[in-house]
Amino acid sequence: MKKYLVTAVFFLVASFTMAQIKVEPPVLVTPANNATNQMPDVLLDWNAVIGAINYELQLSENADFTAIVFDSITDLTAVKTSLLKFSLQHHWRVRAIYEGNSTSEWSAVWSFTTFTKFDLFRPNNDAVKQVPDINLQWRDRVGQILISGVTFFDVQIDTVNTFDSPNLQEFMVTGTTFNKPMANLYFGVKYFWRARAGHTNDISGWSDVRNFTTLNIIDLKKPDNNSVNNHLNVNLRWDDISGLTKFEYQVDDNAEFASPDVELTENIIEPAKNLMYGTQYFWRMRGRHEVDTTDWSLVWNFTTFTTPVLTSPANGDTGVVLRPQLRWDQIKGTIKYEINYCKDLEMLDSKIYYKDASDDEIPLLNVNTDLESSTLYYWRVRAMSAIDTSDFSPVWTFTTSSPVGVPEYFKDSELAIFPNPAHDVINIQINTNQRTDVELAIYDLLGQAVFKRNLSLNAGFNQSELLLGDISNGIYLIKLVKDDQIYTNKIIISK
Repeated sequence: MKKYLVTAVFFLVASFTMAQIKVEPPVLVTPANNATNQMPDVLLDWNAVIGAINYELQLSENADFTAIVFDSITDLTAVKTSLLKFSLQHHWRVRAIYEGNSTSEWSAVWSFTTFTKFDLFRPNNDAVKQVPDINLQWRDRVGQILISGVTFFDVQIDTVNTFDSPNLQEFMVTGTTFNKPMANLYFGVKYFWRARAGHTNDISGWSDVRNFTTLNIIDLKKPDNNSVNNHLNVNLRWDDISGLTKFEYQVDDNAEFASPDVELTENIIEPAKNLMYGTQYFWRMRGRHEVDTTDWSLVWNFTTFTTPVLTSPANGDTGVVLRPQLRWDQIKGTIKYEINYCKDLEMLDSKIYYKDASDDEIPLLNVNTDLESSTLYYWRVRAMSAIDTSDFSPVWTFTTSSPVGVPEYFKDSELAIFPNPAHDVINIQINTNQRTDVELAIYDLLGQAVFKRNLSLNAGFNQSELLLGDISNGIYLIKLVKDDQIYTNKIIISK
C-alpha cells in the first residue's frame, strides 16, 4: 500500500512540474512593442524557456492572426524575417514546444511597423550652384536603424516636382547603394528629386521631394581682378568644376570682346597668349559638356607690366664694383632684354646691350669690362617679346668705387653661398673688381679641415661649384681668406 502511495505522489509531482513548464510562455524582447520604422528583414528575438526544445513563431498582418505572413518552427530564440511589406503594422507571438509536442501558452502579442520612407541626404534642399555631375545621396538608415532587407532603390529626377515632364530621368540602384551620381545635367536649371526602396514583394513610399539648382557661371580665380604688373604669359585660372569636358575663354583689350576668337582647353589653368606690354586686358570663360554650355563668367581685367623693374645696384648706390652685375625683375613671356648703360646720359641710347631671356632664370647682365672708378653711371632696361617691346624702365644711377682694398672682396652684397642646407653641391658667387686668388676651406665643428681649394677669381662676376663628395652630413664652417681678410659662414650638409 505504501509503495503505491509513493508512486502516485511521484506522478502527481511530475505532472504538476510539467504543467508549470507548459504554462510559462516565452517573453518577447525585440523589436520593442509598438516599435516603428522597422526594416522588412527585422530580427524577432525572445528569451529562452527552460525545457523548451523548439519554438513556434507566428507573424501576422492583423492582430487576430488570420492573415499570417509565416508560421515557423525553430530551435533558435531569434528569427530574421524577409520581404515584409512597407508601412504596415505586423503582429507576432511565440510559444515554446516541449518533448512530445506539448506547448506553452502563446506569449503576449507584440506589434511593430515597417518604415514608410527614408530621408534624402545630399545635396541640401534648395542648394544652388551645384555641379552637373552631382552625386545624389540618401540616408542609410531610418532614424537610428540601418536600412536592410531591400534589394533596390528607385530614383527620380525632373525639372518639375510632379515628375512627369519630358526631362524626367529614372534610375534603379542596388539595395546596398545609397547614392546615384548624375551626369550632364543642364546648367542653371532647378531640379527636383526623390527616392524609394523596394524588394520583390513591395515598394516603400517616396521620400520627401528635394530640389537643387545647377550652376550657370564659373568663378574666375587668377589673376586678381584689376591687378597690375602681370606677366605676358600670366596664368588664367578658374574654379575646378567637375562634370565638364571643355572650357572656353576669351582675352581682349576691349571689354566688349569684339575681336578675339574663343580659345578651347580641358585645363583649369591656361597661360595667356600674345599679350602686349603695359596693356589692360579683359577676360571671361565658360564651361561645357556633351549637352549644354554655361553662361559666360563675370568679366575680369588685368594689366601687364609696362616696363622692367630695376633692382640692383640700387638707384643712387655708391661704391659699386667696377664690374657690377645689373639686375631687374623678371617679366615672364619676354624673349630678350635691351640694356643701356654709360656714364654720359646723352649717349645712353647708343650704348646697347642685349640679354636673352628665360622664364626659368633671373634676368641680369654681368658687366665684363672695368668701368671707370669713382664715376656716375646711368642705366635702364626694356623687355621684348615676339610681338612687342616694352617702354624703358626709369633711368637709375650708381657710382663706382674708388680703387678698392681687399675688404671689398668679402662684402655681403657681393658674395653668395647657396644652397644652404646643401646636398651634393655648394655654389659660391663673388663679384670682384680685379683678378685675384682666394683660399677656401670647409671645417667641421672640431676645427678639422674637410675640404680645401684655391679660387682664382676674374674681375667681375664669378661662380664656383664645389662638389661635396664624401663629406658627411652635419654642420660646418666655410672660410674664405684673402691676405688678412677672412669671411666665415655656417653651412649645413644634408644628403
